[in-house]
Amino acid sequence: MNNPGQFIMWLGLIAIGISSIGYAILYFNKNHKTAETWARLSFIGFAAAVTVSSILLMHAILNHEFVYSYVIRYSSRDLPLIYLFSSFWAGQEGSFLLWVLLAAWLGIVVIYTARDMEPQVMLVYNLSNVFLMILLIKQSPFAMVPIPPADGNGLNMLLQDPWMAIHPPIVFLGYAAYAVPFAYAVASWWNRDYDAWIKPGLPWALFAFVTLGAGIIIGGFWSYKVLGWGGYWGWDPVENASLLPWLSGMALMHGMILQKTHKNLRKTNFVLASLSFVLVLYCTFLTRSGVLADFSVHSFTDLGITGWLVFFMAAFVGISLWLLATRAKDVPIAGKGNGMNYFSREFGLIAAIILLCLSCIVTGLGTSAPLITRLLENASKVSTQFYVDTNLPIAILLLLLLSIVPLMTWGQNTFSKLAPKLTWAFIGAGVSAVVTLIFGYPGIQILLLSTLGGAVVGMNLFLAIRLIRKKISLSSGAVAHFGVGLMFLGIVSSSVYDRSEKISLAEGEEKDVLGYSILFKSPEPVQEARGIRVFLPMDVKKAGSNISIRPNIRSERTKDGRINRFTQPHIERKIVSDLYVAPLDFKPPQQSHQSGNHLDLKKGQTVRFGDYDITFAGFDVARMMGQGQQDTHEMTVGADIQVSYKDEEPVLLKPVISVGKLHTPASRVTLPGPHDAALTLVGIDAGNKIIHLDYQGPDIAEKADTSAMRSSMLAEISIKPGMTVLWLG
Repeated sequence: MNNPGQFIMWLGLIAIGISSIGYAILYFNKNHKTAETWARLSFIGFAAAVTVSSILLMHAILNHEFVYSYVIRYSSRDLPLIYLFSSFWAGQEGSFLLWVLLAAWLGIVVIYTARDMEPQVMLVYNLSNVFLMILLIKQSPFAMVPIPPADGNGLNMLLQDPWMAIHPPIVFLGYAAYAVPFAYAVASWWNRDYDAWIKPGLPWALFAFVTLGAGIIIGGFWSYKVLGWGGYWGWDPVENASLLPWLSGMALMHGMILQKTHKNLRKTNFVLASLSFVLVLYCTFLTRSGVLADFSVHSFTDLGITGWLVFFMAAFVGISLWLLATRAKDVPIAGKGNGMNYFSREFGLIAAIILLCLSCIVTGLGTSAPLITRLLENASKVSTQFYVDTNLPIAILLLLLLSIVPLMTWGQNTFSKLAPKLTWAFIGAGVSAVVTLIFGYPGIQILLLSTLGGAVVGMNLFLAIRLIRKKISLSSGAVAHFGVGLMFLGIVSSSVYDRSEKISLAEGEEKDVLGYSILFKSPEPVQEARGIRVFLPMDVKKAGSNISIRPNIRSERTKDGRINRFTQPHIERKIVSDLYVAPLDFKPPQQSHQSGNHLDLKKGQTVRFGDYDITFAGFDVARMMGQGQQDTHEMTVGADIQVSYKDEEPVLLKPVISVGKLHTPASRVTLPGPHDAALTLVGIDAGNKIIHLDYQGPDIAEKADTSAMRSSMLAEISIKPGMTVLWLG
């Protein structure tokens, strides 16, 4: 077999199909032991096939088998080992294989934990894996090329970072895990037992929420550390693609807690379980169909699987709607004994679920804008301000709930009993408000957000300490909510009170900016396999402290001849604030040299020479003359030079030189001004567009401006307060 990886993936598809048939038989006949055995063994065979396929792909990458198109596109011989591993999931085909691999491993756990619900749960779960396998067969990572190249294209330099090596696997683990609570919900409603899925499904909902959330946070940290724009979240449509199922999953998790304790929200939770999984598919469609290609640098191009993605998504939406339509009337409604008071933990949870769903809806509409506007007229996207304006009021209300509701008990609460418990919330709110106002009034909404963030921190810190003393597992909610409060405080401080300033520095030059003294030292170019990395050493001084930093700019030539440039900022992390130095541009010394009375000028270059500004505008090929012998052919080349004396109107001078004779007379032109001074054109370098001039005249104390001979850089210096608080949260 010339392509074992592709063959084994076909075996995996067959195995998951057999497993599905076995579980269908087992559903109708629970005592059919043969069907149970075949269903389980076939799923394990599917997991083994996907695992072997993954090993084969990784083997091909590590051994530089450029017979595979995927290996060519995302790896190369010069990649370090860690990035050879991460090139496995750098492209669409590899990331789908990773998704299926993680789903297969999770499925084995589901088999041995689902118990009586195993046939129905695994039948639904298998369906999602069948669809993913079809995508992999349709667009395989084992597609081969007829003539293998000597080397591959390599990995995008932005992805060559340890955090990006672990970010995709964690995100896809969350994606794969969201299929499990969906499968439990469908199985439970299928059996008309509307509460049976909550207990076994809640740990999976929590696991999916934690893993996908961790992936999102790692992506934000990578963005802050690598991209050089100083941010960690830009409301990019592809960023939002992972945020949407996470928001609905957060609402689902809280809803399942309420259903577990009070038998409420049965329909709502089914919708949320379905929505969380369908949003995974929908956002996969958005990012991989090419719809966002013109609106996000992270978007993949269409590989021809768009129709399949739409079909799969429609199939699961159809299953959910059919169950909702056929079972909704049978769903029991909580009796009067389960009614809720508006001043209770139950109502607080419902309000939080509504707010999370609102955030998901408005963010989803903004993310879908390119698709919606494409259907109506010309495709376009919303601004980042849209997301801020719509989510800011929601965040304020969520923090208000988080500062009060965790202290409430189930059922009736009274303010008189609750008020004494709010002491730490008021303390946190007061401290946060005062600190915010000290740094400047940010507007009423931001002040409210910061104040309530402090209330959440104060109250949940107090609650977490109290619960840890009783039993550490009881404190998990308080610790999580404490982190949410810290996160919002970090967002406010780092986005509202950050200060930035752009500076231009020549080599050896020192400037003061934002309270720091920054000296740009000699650049350090380092040749790399696919380009050059220029380190830009700087000494940064402040209040007696002196640190050395080395941000850098990398340039890489692609196979089609384009030059890609990437900046690598330096982040000096401190408890209160980060110093963020991002190089924006770097210019090496210009190709001009002045020594004594000699001057070299490149085309288009201007230099200061004493009282003169001298510009080489270009060549003028005057004529070609023959003197009867081939070896006496000569060409007269003129140089157009603009010379300004003491900033007066420039004068055009045209020295010439004859090229072709052994003894070429030099052309002398008189400089403007009162001095008896002149320039002589003594040589040209046509290939590099450089002319060589000699100066004759009175000595000039300060001749050429040597700043053009030094390297220079443009950098953005930022002070970002609260980043430690943000990452801790």
